[in-house]
Amino acid sequence: MPTSNTAPSRPDRAAPAGLRRTRRGAPEGFEIAIDGAVEYSLRLIPSGRILGRYRSTGDAWPAVIAAVDAGRAPRTLVLDWIGADGSRGKVSSGITLEYLARRGLGLPAEHLRRRS
Repeated sequence: MPTSNTAPSRPDRAAPAGLRRTRRGAPEGFEIAIDGAVEYSLRLIPSGRILGRYRSTGDAWPAVIAAVDAGRAPRTLVLDWIGADGSRGKVSSGITLEYLARRGLGLPAEHLRRRS
């Protein structure tokens, strides 16, 4: 009996086919684009409160940095994608999200690896 090496799909969490990274703006900056996503939202955990909605991850990066600079702990931030059909999933969260946002804006982010 053949076995499969793929994990079972979770429709509410699985990204649409074609997760891709695209470059935009400065050579060191980038955004993440999920095929089929029509919107991205930045939310707080554990409350689930939406801090903002964005057309692209590139548009969300400044909001992530602003939230951290205003004193929010990176571990409380989640960036989600939202599909036209209402499907959704996580793009990134926590310190990884802050790192992506800083690199996406071309800001230094190496210091984040040393945080505990």
